[in-house]
Amino acid sequence: MDISIFDDIIDTPKTEKIKKATETINEVKPVEIPISEIKNPKFHDRSYVSKEKIISLAENIKEYGLAQPIVVRKLPDGSYERIIGFIRLKAFEYLGRDRIPAVVIDVDDETALALMISENAQREDLNDYDKLISHIEYLSFILNKDKEEVIKIARRIFNFISGNIKDLTPEERKEGKIIEETLKKLSGTNLRTFIERLKMLNVHEDIKEAIKKHGWSYSLAIEVNKLRNYPEKMRELIKEIIEKDLSKKEVELRVKEILGEEAEKRIKNPFKESFKEINRKVSKIYSKLPDKERNKIEKIIQKKLSEIEEILEKYES
Repeated sequence: MDISIFDDIIDTPKTEKIKKATETINEVKPVEIPISEIKNPKFHDRSYVSKEKIISLAENIKEYGLAQPIVVRKLPDGSYERIIGFIRLKAFEYLGRDRIPAVVIDVDDETALALMISENAQREDLNDYDKLISHIEYLSFILNKDKEEVIKIARRIFNFISGNIKDLTPEERKEGKIIEETLKKLSGTNLRTFIERLKMLNVHEDIKEAIKKHGWSYSLAIEVNKLRNYPEKMRELIKEIIEKDLSKKEVELRVKEILGEEAEKRIKNPFKESFKEINRKVSKIYSKLPDKERNKIEKIIQKKLSEIEEILEKYES
């Protein structure tokens, strides 16, 4: 197992624990344990693997045997928690086996997570959604912060790079360097790509499912997500993409057609542009006015807005 992704990022005590655990994995003789006693890990590792991939590995195991044992740790209740070997375990289940060769190690939560990350981060077959989650989990681990805080920090650093905020604290600068170095080591990407791909966290659940099950790319998922306000149309397109294996260009055309059709069905707001122009003028003029004049105009505008609200309220019920 290659754990070089941890070099120069995690401090020495953590690195030593991980190296020791890796040595144990390489040295300890595997034992056969009941599959029924193996639990999934508490942290994210894979959300979906195709049945074809599991069957392919199962056939290989049936003919040649298991090349590498899975890695687990013993839990206080006597059961085991899987650390490494999700597909191998699924392949054994497919073959109807009730036991599987495993290396059993004694490690804490932190080291178990680090070992899983080192395995996941170096896989090339993860879908874009699982890859993003894996990166977030990893950054959460090395920064010792929860996932929401990691995303918040990454966004703030990106806003600084983009010139939207003026300065960062020394701690934020340090975290920014760690995030950039980490993303480069994990997948050769940068902070801008990471921030862009965070959009996948907010796509429609049906689209997340398609990413996981059918290996949709980030760009395809974002394109289809433009239809999230038209769920029926969106589901029809998802089905069409899967059944007909539509290209990205074909999907873009279909999305454009659907949005055009839906736009024509909507009654346009005849005052939309007028309100935009008024808002533009207020933004341009308001800050330049002296306080006395500003207060006078503010009262007039508020009165007019109240009159408009009164007119609209009659029709809301």
